[in-house]
Parts: sequence; C-alpha cells; structure tokens
Amino acid sequence: MPEIGFAHPLWLFLLPLATLPYLPFARRQLPYPALAVLTGIASTTWPEKLHKACSCAFLSCLIVSASCPFVKEQKVARLGQGAHIVLTIDHSSSMNENFSGRYFGGSAHETKSAAARRLLIEFIRRRPKDLFGVVAFSTAPRQVLPLTADKEAIIAAVGALGMRGRGLTNIAPGLAMALETFRGQPLTGSRVILLVSDGGARIDPDVQDRLRQDFQDLAVNLYWVYLRNPSGVSVLNPPKRRLSETSAPEIFLHQYFQTLGVPYRVFEAENPQSLAQAIATVETLENRPLPYFETLPRRDLSPYGFGLALILGVPLLSWAALEIERWLA
Repeated sequence: MPEIGFAHPLWLFLLPLATLPYLPFARRQLPYPALAVLTGIASTTWPEKLHKACSCAFLSCLIVSASCPFVKEQKVARLGQGAHIVLTIDHSSSMNENFSGRYFGGSAHETKSAAARRLLIEFIRRRPKDLFGVVAFSTAPRQVLPLTADKEAIIAAVGALGMRGRGLTNIAPGLAMALETFRGQPLTGSRVILLVSDGGARIDPDVQDRLRQDFQDLAVNLYWVYLRNPSGVSVLNPPKRRLSETSAPEIFLHQYFQTLGVPYRVFEAENPQSLAQAIATVETLENRPLPYFETLPRRDLSPYGFGLALILGVPLLSWAALEIERWLA
C-alpha cells in the first residue's frame, strides 16, 4: 500500500471550512412578503442537497491540493532475467596493441582495448535488468563504478577506459577489488566476474588462498575472456613442452582458476569476432531469473486534486448563473 505524504500539511487545518455550505447562514435568503402562499414545498430539495455536496467537495479538493499531497518513494519487487556482473577489465599497456600483437598496423587495426570496450557496451545494452560494476586494473586496481542498474553510468564508465593503458598486468588485486564489490550486497541472483585480459600473472600462494576463499564465500562465478595474440600461448591447447610460470603465466593462472571451487570458464579470443562470440556465450550462460527491487520516484498528486476541483467548479458556476437574485414583482 503506497504511503501518502504532504509537502505543506498546514493547509489541512483549513479542512473544516469545507463544511461552510451546510451551515445555516450559508443559505441564500430572498425577501418575499407572502412566502406562506407557496405551500407544499419542502425546506430542502434534492437540487439544494446536490449543490451543498458539490460545494463541500470543491472546497475540500482545493484545500487538500494546496497541501501538495504526494505518493512517497517506494520500492517494488520485480523479477527479471540476468545477473550481478562486475566487469574486471585489463588496462595495462599491452591492451594498446591490436590482435596481431602490434601497436600500429597489422591485420587488425582496432586495439584490443577498443574492441573490448565496444563489445562490452553492446553487451550492457542487451542486458537491461542486470546490475553492473566496473573495475579496471593494471599495476594497481581501481574501482570505476560500484554495482548499479544505471545503464548510462555503466556505459560511460566503460567508455572512460579509452585512455591509453599503462603499467603491467597484475590480475590478483583486480580480482580482489571485484570480489569486494559483492561484499555486503544481498544475494538475489547469480554473481559473475567477467575478467577481460590479454595475459596472466603470477599470484602468491597466500593471495591464491584468500581469493579462493572469497570466491566461495561470496558465491561468485568467474568467466575469463583471454585476448590472445596469434603468437601467444593457448590455455585451451597448451604446448607439450615443459613450461614455467614465468614463460607462460596464463597456463598456470588458468590452472589456478580451475581450483577455485566455483563455476569457471575461459574463452580465448584471437580477433574481434571471437571476442564477440565469447561475450555472446557468457550472455547465454548468465540469463537466469533475477529478483530485484525497482525504486519508484515520488509522485505528485496535487494536479489530480486541482483537476477534480475544476470539474466540480463548472456546475457550481452554472448553478450560480441560474440563481434568482430577486423575486419578480
């Protein structure tokens, strides 16, 4: 049941004035010396009763409307399709390269960062009921936007990452900050970290344990979109030779993600087309029922009161125009 409030409640003290039409002195009296000859006429006829009721309602509408009534802001439960998604985006200097591994030229003229921003913005627009947050990381992480349903703010936050990337790919602090985005939030749907990065990095064992525990405690799914150069190592089809964590950190990072104990999947993207396909696959995976609350803003009710007063005022004016000012001699 919506709550009603009043911006200027002092006007309501004038509501007793709405009973003025029923007071004895409010009756119009015309002097006539032989009124007794008009026998058989009731003292109060139905037109007079209707006139009093309309006058009372007219005054009540004016007084209540002057107090500016409104329906208070309220939260309404809705059921949509989607998830709570934190976009964790690599903003290191290597993201300034294109998919051929060059800063300029090559077969792909769009940088990995630009392609990721463009496709993520399209992804956001296709998910109207999701909550999104944005975390960017390079050597150090930064929270660009907390979880919100404001799509314009989300798109602006992703677009703001168009500045030239700097620093190294340090994934662990970025994941830790993305996980903190969910802490304290109600668990009303699936939680997802969508990691977009073109490389891996070594994570200390202590940090690995802490991240693993946070993933499980917060029930967060992980999807890694790995932007791989054609000459880079593949995590899905690793080479047969012996590899070290220094020469192929992506392989060891993928193996660590598999031990998190939460749903995890990796997508390799070697060009904008495969990147688009990876994001589309994530979209199909995370499209479950999502209960959420929609905030309805305060709604002003005074125009309805003034409109009703106008409707009541028209017959009252007509009534006044038809009244007899004096008896004909």
